Amino acid sequence: MYKLLTVNGNTKIEKGNNLSDKFWSCIMHLRPINTKICPFQNIAKCKAVCLDNSGRARVFPTIHKARDRKTRLFLDDRETFMQQLYSDIEKFIRACDRKGKKPAIRLNGTSDIQWETIKVDGTHVFDKFPEVQFYDYTKIPNRKVEGISNYHLTWSYSEANEKYAKYFDSIPYNTAVVFRKDLPKTFKGVKVIDGDKSDMRFLDESNSIVGLIAKAEAKTDESGFVIDN
Repeated sequence: MYKLLTVNGNTKIEKGNNLSDKFWSCIMHLRPINTKICPFQNIAKCKAVCLDNSGRARVFPTIHKARDRKTRLFLDDRETFMQQLYSDIEKFIRACDRKGKKPAIRLNGTSDIQWETIKVDGTHVFDKFPEVQFYDYTKIPNRKVEGISNYHLTWSYSEANEKYAKYFDSIPYNTAVVFRKDLPKTFKGVKVIDGDKSDMRFLDESNSIVGLIAKAEAKTDESGFVIDN
């Protein structure tokens, strides 16, 4: 049904959809093959433990092939990609209407594209679909999304790079931290909430640390991306 968006097949997306009586969410997965897709992957040292290589993608090679096709389309034919994305979003909105729920979309499932800078006929996707709650994680510390009321960002922390880690004090929104084992009650003096219960980050209380437990290859990460506690 959808060519770019995925409604089923992501555990956290499915958890959130089962828990929420108000929202229904979906996700888009590209492949972080270069810094055009994920600009801070080398600085934050998250490339080796990227979620692109976790879950069903570790088992079924066809998943990576499908993500590769989407990514090449984004890089090589942006106009066609955006037309398809808009078509998928329209279909998803209609599906949510039938369920009686509000649509929520995470565009960067395994990418970190600054969608606020990509416009079609002078309009970005958030203005095109004001009824959709968009949300993402990002490792880009200086994204300019002020004034975009339907786009929620959560910054992804890493201690792999000292300069990058120092952004912690200046980030204006919640921060996600990957922990090796159990979640602490606080991190750097800020309350930690369980981010593995649901993917709907826009429902999190403000001024929180979104705690995530390391998965797959991240369990043995020694770069500083995964925090020992």
